[in-house]
This record gives sequence, C-alpha cells and structure tokens, in this order.
Amino acid sequence: MVKEEILQNINTILKFKSTKEYDEFVSKFEKLFAKYCDCKDSLAVNSGTSALQLALLFLGIKEGNEVLVPAYTYAASAIVVSNIGAIPVFVDIKPTDLTIDPKDIESKITNKTKAIIAVHIHGNPCDIDPILEICKKYKLNLIEDASQAHGATYKGKKVGSFGVGCFSLHMSKNLGAFSSAGAITFNADQLREKLLKYVQPDNDTVEALNSGRTPCEMDAIQACFLIPKLKILDKMNDRKREIAKLYDEFITNPSFEKPVLNDKSISVYRDYFIMCKDREKVFKTLLSQGIGSKIRYKKPLHLTNTFKYLGHKESDFPVAEKVAKEVLCLPTHLGLSDEDIIKICSILNKIT
Repeated sequence: MVKEEILQNINTILKFKSTKEYDEFVSKFEKLFAKYCDCKDSLAVNSGTSALQLALLFLGIKEGNEVLVPAYTYAASAIVVSNIGAIPVFVDIKPTDLTIDPKDIESKITNKTKAIIAVHIHGNPCDIDPILEICKKYKLNLIEDASQAHGATYKGKKVGSFGVGCFSLHMSKNLGAFSSAGAITFNADQLREKLLKYVQPDNDTVEALNSGRTPCEMDAIQACFLIPKLKILDKMNDRKREIAKLYDEFITNPSFEKPVLNDKSISVYRDYFIMCKDREKVFKTLLSQGIGSKIRYKKPLHLTNTFKYLGHKESDFPVAEKVAKEVLCLPTHLGLSDEDIIKICSILNKIT
C-alpha cells in the first residue's frame, strides 16, 4: 500500500507545470508532520543539519554566543553551532539512556549562553522537565534535536513540541525520505515567515548573503516518500519497541548493560544499545554469525579533531568517554523476526 502511494505521488508531481504545485505538495507533508508532532506548524528543509543551523540563526544565536550540546552525539549537533561562529559548550550525558544530563547543564552556563540543544539520542527522549526549568531560569532557548526520535514521547507529548524541534528525515531514520530531508517543528505564531527568510533567502540583498542563509528547501520527491510513510510511522515504531522488549527480556549476560529509560519517556529505538567492556570482541562475534551491529560514535565530540580547538582533555566528560568506548548498537530493522532477535540474544549470552 505504501509502495503504491509513493509511486502514485511520483506520477503526480511529474505532471506538475509550476513551482507553486511543487510547493503545495511539500506543504501537504508539512501540515501532516506538524499535526503528527502535536505542533502548530512545521517547515520542510533538505536535511536535519540544515534544520539545526536554521533554528540557531532565526533564534538569534550570533558569533561568540555559547550553545550547550551533549558530548556524545552525532557531530552535526555541534558543528552547526561553530558554523555560525558560536561556541559549542559540551555537557556530559546520563549513563542510563545516553541523553544530556540535566545535572551537568547548570554548571556550564555563563552570561554568553543562549541556547541548549537537547538530543533525543538513539530514539530516547531527554528528561525534558528539568531542562525546561533551566531554560526558564536563565532565559535560554531550547532546540530539540529529534533526528533519531520521530514519534518518541515524554509525558505523553511528542518530542519536537517542547522547544524548536529539528528532525533529520534521512533514509536511515525511522521516518526516512528517498535520500536526505529534514523538518523544523514549532508552536510560535508567525514563525513560518521568519524561517522562510532563511530557507528561501533573497539573493538580491547583501544582508541575506552575509547572514549565513542558503536555499535549503525540501524537494517534492522526498515528500512523495514521506507522506505515505508518516501514516504507518506509529506502526513501525511499535515494532521497534517490540524488538527492544525482546532484547530487554532475552539478553541475560551480566557482562552487558542495557538501556534504562526514565519513567516519563517512550522511546522509538532508532537503535537498541548495549554497553560492553570488550566491544570489538562482541562486534566481531556477531559479524561472524552474519549479524551486523553498529558503533555509531567512536569518540565523544570533545576528543575529536573537529573540536580540538576548544582545548578539552580526557576525563572532562567521563560518562560520554566511557559510552563512546563501550556502546554497541544492535539491529532493530523491521525485517527482523522475533526468532531473529532471540537468536542474537542467544549469541550474546554465550560471549564471555
């Protein structure tokens, strides 16, 4: 059914004769996605990275400002900060669900701090309440990097609806386009017009060129895939949770630590991770049995060459450093049967 609708959508846009028709087709996805995320509106863009950088720009983050970012995440979450001349300030993470640790946030705030990027890593929602309290106390903007958490909830509310939500819709995500795409979700009135100035800059003005703006609209072919897939996203996420539940139940090897979510969160398990002391051995053992696992981020951001200029050293963020050395993401793709998951668990339980 999804495949048929995608083909029908592609056939539809091939008949378009004006830019307006393409825009209206993408607008259809924006309306559907905003409704899904419990938000007033959304704006479709070409990638999750663009979404994050645009969010920083229209929130007024400037050169020399500081933005708090978890030390363990995909590099783009922090690169967008340095791209606009601001300074990424790293924060340690929680060992249970690998999200930003609210207890470490406040000590990193200075008079230059303007925003927090809370990353819902591996599909696991951050503990939003204390983060919102800190934002209110210090008058900070909250940006949610929900690129791995489409449909995840915190206290029954979708992630991306607490602050300015930024989503990657890359083909590898739970909600994925044909190739690369992204979206920004928001609840403030008149925000669409402000955002569009960055997404569709006026090339005739020097001001636009000097503000870091660049055309980054989503193309209609991506919406062809996203619209029908959005209709079955909850069903796909439910299956991801079933897979995670099987891992929780059948991994009994005491050598491995499993994720522990806070009781307010429901994950969508873009990844199901385990922590293992000898990760390389576990990785190779699984691979020898034809099972592919992933090491997402081999280094915490503060120890990468990209952010060497910030002057950090080992032990600055101990949890992020431990996680980067030990975390292994097990397969959760929808082609797996219950028997497949139980077999993977059996192999893991025999590793000593």
